[in-house]
Amino acid sequence: MLKLYNRERSGNCYKVRLMLSLLGLEYEKIPVHREGKGRNILPPEFERLSPLRQIPVLVADGKPYWGTIAILVYLARRYGGERWLPHDPEGEATVTQWLSLAQNEIFSGLGRARSMRAGRWHGYGTLEEAHAVAAIALRVLEARLSASDWLALGRPTIADVACYSYTVFAPEGGISLKPYPAVRAWLGRVQGLPNYLATPVYDGAGGPLVE
Repeated sequence: MLKLYNRERSGNCYKVRLMLSLLGLEYEKIPVHREGKGRNILPPEFERLSPLRQIPVLVADGKPYWGTIAILVYLARRYGGERWLPHDPEGEATVTQWLSLAQNEIFSGLGRARSMRAGRWHGYGTLEEAHAVAAIALRVLEARLSASDWLALGRPTIADVACYSYTVFAPEGGISLKPYPAVRAWLGRVQGLPNYLATPVYDGAGGPLVE
């Protein structure tokens, strides 16, 4: 049985849960809670699972995989065949460039703004700076999705899974998606995929709804 060290409101954990659901995989969730100042309360065994002491961590056949993108790649390769991540160099590179956007501009902009507004961010920068980076990410997504239904290869891939989380939570970061109709249409297409997993319920004002 797969095991996922998880926190429900974590955008990175949600990416992994969404991928597991899309693949129809069963797994055990091991909750990781927060304590004061945004730190994770880690189970004793976590020290040997993740050198960064961060979630998510997926344990498969006794081996831990840490880092959201690494976990998505593992799941796609192990259970998804060619559908979610192709083996050819051109296709894999096309998917990978969107994985880079997800972990850089999308996380540093949309993800950081969301955490700041929830009082969970204790890193660098201001909310205005996060919004500026988010605008760059959304412009890139809008341009691509104005020309294609999906980010890579004309079909859903882990590029869409990686970029969907934090983009769908934009309103929680004080970012409107109204100026980005192609992005909003794409969010709807992701939500229409078989075995789609709904986003966690927002417990503050507003919510992760598509505006």
